[in-house]
Amino acid sequence: MSVNISIKSTTRPVSTEEIAFTDLTYLSTSSGDEALEAPFVTQTTLVNPLHLPNTNNLLENNDESENRPEIFDNSDKSPNENNQTTSTQTTNLSTSNLSTQSVILMSKCDLYCCNSSTPYHPVRNDELVLTTIDKRSCQKQWFRDHTWLTFCKVKKKVFCYPCRVAFEREIHPNTTLHPTYRSFVTEGFCDWKNARSRFKLHESTKMHATSIYVVDQQTKPTITAQLISATKRQQEQRRKALSIQISCIVYLLRQGLALRGHSDIESNLIQLLKLRSIDNDFLTEWINDKKYLSHDIINELCKEIYLLIIRDIVKEISNRKWFSLICDETCDESTLEQLCIGIRSVDDNYEIFEDILGLYELSRQDAPTIVEAIRDVLTRCGLNVLDCRGQGYDGASNMSGIYGGVSALILNQQPKAMYVHCIAHCLDLAVHDLTNQCATISTCISFVKEIIDFVR
Repeated sequence: MSVNISIKSTTRPVSTEEIAFTDLTYLSTSSGDEALEAPFVTQTTLVNPLHLPNTNNLLENNDESENRPEIFDNSDKSPNENNQTTSTQTTNLSTSNLSTQSVILMSKCDLYCCNSSTPYHPVRNDELVLTTIDKRSCQKQWFRDHTWLTFCKVKKKVFCYPCRVAFEREIHPNTTLHPTYRSFVTEGFCDWKNARSRFKLHESTKMHATSIYVVDQQTKPTITAQLISATKRQQEQRRKALSIQISCIVYLLRQGLALRGHSDIESNLIQLLKLRSIDNDFLTEWINDKKYLSHDIINELCKEIYLLIIRDIVKEISNRKWFSLICDETCDESTLEQLCIGIRSVDDNYEIFEDILGLYELSRQDAPTIVEAIRDVLTRCGLNVLDCRGQGYDGASNMSGIYGGVSALILNQQPKAMYVHCIAHCLDLAVHDLTNQCATISTCISFVKEIIDFVR
């Protein structure tokens, strides 16, 4: 049998062994002495290094008709099966062209196990029973020994959570995934027979360590966020410390105890704060800081507490409508003259209340100055002098004078504000007159006064 090969319109005889090593795009046979035609030949000089069988034997069983069946690489497959194989190869080829991020997203299921922010570890045994392959299944102990493992309920396989997240978010320094790591990142691992050794091997790889690092760094807040968080945490602690300090001041004021002592460190306030620091550790730093423990700040806090109490008292007095004035002058240790103003009122249940509005400094002790101070206090407290129905003072001329005293000036503004001499002063005057009539009692009282003056 002779064969003619045509190369650029040039034909020469070639043996059938040379045809086996010739790349032909078109091959046809015919009966008789018709030659095989080939548009081109990739090699002009061919040899048979693999010692393949003679091509004549391969062509003996071919039909002489033009519609002979095609020759497939795999003789066991039908043409349809071959088409499916070709399409599968095409699909695999297209998948290989996708990015690692896309492949990971395609490998994930829609359940919680693959979309959780933490590795999913199965808690039910029935989930692990379904992973049985050749009488071997996934074990719970593996998830306790290797916390980075995550389980997929749909695929019944395990993955490396940090590696999967690192490549999915494209934060891993390596942009391409090595094929040896696909079982833990994209395909899933299910070789339960060699699981322990493969887990240890994966843990020791640089890719796994890098994935853990980059995922951990991404989950951590930025330096600015950390500074803001630390500042907020410090502010909350200092607010709580100031609140505790105010509660201690309220307690000492309520019990009538002095806030200061012979020294600041021995004062009642500091000692009470130290006692509270047993349950609140941050109070120790607060005490050592001393920023809000100065005398000026403590006095300001006391003033604010006083104003809050006065507002509540005035609100209750306003609800009772009618009231009476009780005033008296006093002199403190610094020889500063002060006026004590009190309000007496009755509620709907006829219960009597006597509230002190405070001590107010007087520049002078005459009646107009005292009346001006009383009117100023009533105005600040939102009380109307026209609602006053009584007055109570001592028997001093500037207070009880019928023409120019405080009681007379108040009566000019509100005639219903009846003046009543202070009952306590009346009792004191009665006792004083009685003791003057008894020489023994008078001498005893005089002797006690002299002792008091001597001690002072």
